Formats: sequence, C-alpha cells, structure tokens
Amino acid sequence: MNTIASRPLRVLVVSESSLEQTNGVSGSIRHILDRFAERGFDARVIAPGPAPEGGAYAGYPVEEVPSFPIQRFNVAVTTKSSVIRDILDGPKPDIIHVAAPISKLGHAALIAGDRLHVPTVAIYQTDVAQYARRFAREAVTGERGTTGATSGATGADAVDGSAPQRDGAWPRHTKWLRRIGKAAGEQAERIVADRIARMHNLATMTLAPTEDARNRLESFGVDPSLIRLWGRGVDSALFSPARADDPQSRAWHREWSDDGKLPVVGYVGRLAPEKQVERLAALAGLPMRLVVVGGGVSEQDLRERLPHAVFTGMLHGRDLADAYAALDVFVHTGAEETFGQTIQEAMASGLPVVAPASGGPLDLVDEGVTGLLFDPHDEDDADLRDHVARLIGDESLRRRMGAAGLAAVRGRTWPAMVDRLIDYYRLAMELRMAQDG
Repeated sequence: MNTIASRPLRVLVVSESSLEQTNGVSGSIRHILDRFAERGFDARVIAPGPAPEGGAYAGYPVEEVPSFPIQRFNVAVTTKSSVIRDILDGPKPDIIHVAAPISKLGHAALIAGDRLHVPTVAIYQTDVAQYARRFAREAVTGERGTTGATSGATGADAVDGSAPQRDGAWPRHTKWLRRIGKAAGEQAERIVADRIARMHNLATMTLAPTEDARNRLESFGVDPSLIRLWGRGVDSALFSPARADDPQSRAWHREWSDDGKLPVVGYVGRLAPEKQVERLAALAGLPMRLVVVGGGVSEQDLRERLPHAVFTGMLHGRDLADAYAALDVFVHTGAEETFGQTIQEAMASGLPVVAPASGGPLDLVDEGVTGLLFDPHDEDDADLRDHVARLIGDESLRRRMGAAGLAAVRGRTWPAMVDRLIDYYRLAMELRMAQDG
C-alpha cells in the first residue's frame, strides 16, 4: 500500500495573517484546520499575533510571531532567520503549507522546507503586484480610486493648484503628472511581480484560485509546470436562501426595503481602497436601497461618498449570513481580486451577482446565467449602473440567476475543497521525492 496516499499527514501551516483577523487568508486556514481535525491530521501553525485564545485553533497549536498593524492588517515583524530556526528545530512535517509566500514568513518557510527536504505548497491569495501599481500611481498623482472624477484635492493640486474638470478629464498642463504616475505604477508592479515569481518558483507547487490568477502568475515568470488550480470552499450550511426566513433576516429586509417597496442591493467585504467600494456612488438615484456590510480603513470616506447607504459595520457568522439573505442583489466592486469569496457566499445565499469582468469573478460568475459582469475600465461606471438597474427592475431574472448561482456552488463545500488540497499535498510529496532522487 502507498503510505503517502493513505496515512494522515503532519502539516505545518505558515500564514501571513493572524487567525484572529477577518480576511480570506485567515478564513481559509480556519476551514483547513477544521477539516484536518475531522481527518485526524497533525498540524501546527505559525502566524502573526494575536493568536487565538489559549494559543490553539481546532486543537492545533498556533505559534504567534511579533506583528505590527498596518491598515488594520497585522504584519509580521520577526526576522526570517528566527522563523527558519523555529521550523528546523520543531517536529519535522510531511508538508509545509505556505499562505502567501511573498511575505517574510512565507519566504522563511520556503527556505526551511528546502533545507529539510520537505515539500512546500504555496497558496496564491492576493494580487499584491496590482495593488502596488495602484498605490504607486496614487502616491504620484494623489488620485483616489480608479473611476473618473476624483473628490477633494489631488497631487496635481499640490503641484500647480489645478484640479480635474467636472467630466473627470485633467487639464492639459497636468497630464504629465498622470503619465509619470502611470509609469511609476507599472514599475512598482514589475518589481513586486518579480518577487512573487521568485518566491513561488521556490515552492514545490503553487495553487492558484482561478484561471485568471494562473495566467497572472505565468506572466510574472512563475514556472507553469509548478501551478495547479485550487479554489475556495463555501459554507453552504451557513450561507443559504433558507436564511431569508430567519427573524433577523426578515426584519432587516423589511427595514432596508421600506416594507418591500424597494429592492435591496448590497456589498459585503472589507472597506479598503483596493476594494473600490466608491464605485457604488454610480448607483445614486436608482429606485433601490444600498446596504454596505463590512468595516475597514475606508469606512468614513465611504460614508461621505454614499450618504444614502445603510452601513452595518462588520458582521460575522449567523448575522453575516442573515445579512446576505436580506439582500435582493449582490454587487462586488473590486477589480483586483484573485478570487472573490464573497461572490461565492452570495451565490450560496441565492443572490444574483454583479461583478467586474476582471480577475476572480471571471471564473466565478457565468455571465447572463448566475450574474452580470461590468466593464471595470468604464470610467463613470455606467455599465455597473445599467446592470444593477436591469436586475432591480426584473424580479424573475433575479430569481433565475439566484437559483443558477446556488446550483453552481452546491458542490464547493469546504470539506470537499480541503480534501482536494490534501490530494495536492500528496502529489507535492511525490514530486519532492522525485526531485531528491
């Protein structure tokens, strides 16, 4: 019998994100550990603090490394050498699961895995290169967001006192600043892309969540032979159309819809610049109620930009599921997503989805069947507005798309997705043995 294919594994999970934070990385790891416990695996976790209460999750020890909050994200500030030493001195794993190897912790895990002759599986979670492009451009131009006109002062204002015109076009004598900003953004993206490629090429295997993400990694220079596809699961027991009958969900829908007079359109997710939630301002004047579920560094700015929206703050668990079920249409705004977990949660809740035709949504949304994809480069977001207007005006279309979305995600449970991940672990072990001769 092939023992690799049958026995429970010893897994070291190295995460760039604290398990106590709310984001895609941490959420995935918690689901992975839950499944490990069900299958009798042995595991330990190294992650930035804070660690869960008691220093463990699902019975597995979580080793906390020093961290510092940057935009509400706890970034590890330990040295790579200390993490490498910790891994080398600890119990030898069968596999090292590396969440986002671009981080300092991830790089240390890849180095330690090579020294131990242990296979490493790197998870591509975030398109940091695209973030770098936008941040560098905005640092030069002072622009906020990616849509046409900006609000408030900009970098151009600081240079010569001028501002964008009402239609979003810049005066002729400031366009040089935008050209410089574009060049700075492209250079920053290339620098980060090169690092992503170097890190992922150190891993035995890289798992990309979508075809678009795979193509991005290959364009960065990651060896195509190292890349496999692995998506994310969705908790179909928690996120379900049946939630619409819960008292909390019914009360919210009644309140938000003005006793059924208005369709409820909602966004769910972090409120951060890269999520481009300001795009929702294009929906102003439509006969609907806008609800924003989430929290983050952009919340105050968004409250000013979306004065008629309902802001619920961050929700979790049953409250979050009830909020989804209280919506009629789900809108995802970010064009820089490698996956888009909230899209899956919305589909599991029986909602039609409107999302940008970019990144992860291209794999998740079946255009015209489970939702509608808008042009992410449309500067005034008229395409986004038109898609939402179409859905709020056609209840039968909403129902058909919601039912199709629910059917599409029915098999994407977390246990099923983690079992597929474990199959990749075993394949990586075989590949590493072949490499070592």
